[in-house]
Amino acid sequence: MSESGAFESIRLLKGRSQLPEDVLTKLNQVLQESLIPIAPVKTTVAIGDDAEQKIMNQLLSISKVNMDFGVIDTSSQTGHGDIAVAYQGKRICIEVKSYSKPVPMKEIEKYHRSLALAEYDAGIMIQVGTCGYCAEVNFKSPIDIRIQDGKPSAYLTAVDIEMIYPIINMLIMSLKLDCPADQNELDNKSKALLAINEKIIGLRSCIEAQKKTIDKMETAVESIAKLSLV
Repeated sequence: MSESGAFESIRLLKGRSQLPEDVLTKLNQVLQESLIPIAPVKTTVAIGDDAEQKIMNQLLSISKVNMDFGVIDTSSQTGHGDIAVAYQGKRICIEVKSYSKPVPMKEIEKYHRSLALAEYDAGIMIQVGTCGYCAEVNFKSPIDIRIQDGKPSAYLTAVDIEMIYPIINMLIMSLKLDCPADQNELDNKSKALLAINEKIIGLRSCIEAQKKTIDKMETAVESIAKLSLV
């Protein structure tokens, strides 16, 4: 039954029925509430697309101030990752995931196959959620950098979006070394980057706390202003 037909039925019911008016009003209310459109629930694919777009927007904002920083959407190219960054003569594969559970091994292996392509020099896998990766990979930190098939690869978990650029720069620097960085050196760089990430998160928390304090002060000022008008 269409929406207009449903309300017409209620109108006729009111005209013919001996039921009390309050009962008919309640029926009308229930019907109206049942016809209110329900906001669609986002699918896992849609959530993943949102996370990918957020990362893409961050990278594009970097490209606007750094003419040597190129960003390419590779999500439509099967097996090429989600995004490619071309920077200082190197090309970085970026894979974005937004899982409410640890990223499964099959997704990590899929990223590794993309990273193994000759066109890529390094890679970054980003898990936007806080659940990290499956236990098989044994990542020890929200920023874990390893050598994968001879290429440096960073694995991120719930890292502040502002950290992407420093991590890209670190990967580029490691590629330009005369002798490739060993795992101990990469571990030290991971710790340094993690310390920066923690400071950024701390600053964001302070900013949010300041905003709440300002909101409370504005509410108090408004209340005083209202009292002064009484």
